[in-house]
Amino acid sequence: MSARLASLALGVAVAAGAAGVGLALADADSAVRAALVLLFLAVAPTVAIAGLLRTLDGFARLIIACTANLILLALTAIIMLAEGVWSPAGGLVAVAAITAGCLVAQLPPVRRAGTARASSWRKAARCSDGEDGGERAAAAEGISKTRPPLRR
Repeated sequence: MSARLASLALGVAVAAGAAGVGLALADADSAVRAALVLLFLAVAPTVAIAGLLRTLDGFARLIIACTANLILLALTAIIMLAEGVWSPAGGLVAVAAITAGCLVAQLPPVRRAGTARASSWRKAARCSDGEDGGERAAAAEGISKTRPPLRR
C-alpha cells in the first residue's frame, strides 16, 4: 500500500511540475510558476532515471537517480553555455526532452525490443570472448572438442 501511495505522490509531483513547465514556456506570470518548475526539475528526471534502474534496490536506485539528475542538469547548462545558446526556456525544454526519452524507454514494447537486442549482444560477446569453452572456434576450424580426432 505504501509503495502505491509513493507512486501516486510521484505522479502528482511530475504532473504538477509539467504544469509548471507549461506555464514557463507560455511565459505566464504566476506566483507558483517558479515552484512548479523547480519541482519538475527535481522530481521528473529523477523518477524517469530511477525507472530505468530496475535491478537495484530502492535506496541505491534513489541515490543513483538523484546523482544522475544533478549531472544531467549541470551538463545541460554547461553545454548550452559553451555553445552560446543558453536560455532558461531552452534548458527546460532540453531537460524535458531527455526526461521524455527516459520515460519512453520504459514502455513495454521498447523495453522488450531492448531486452531482445541485449540478449543477442550478450550471446555474441560470449562467443567472441571464448566463454563457450572455445567450442564455436573449434567448430569453425573443424575440430571437435567432444571426441578425440581420428588417427590414421
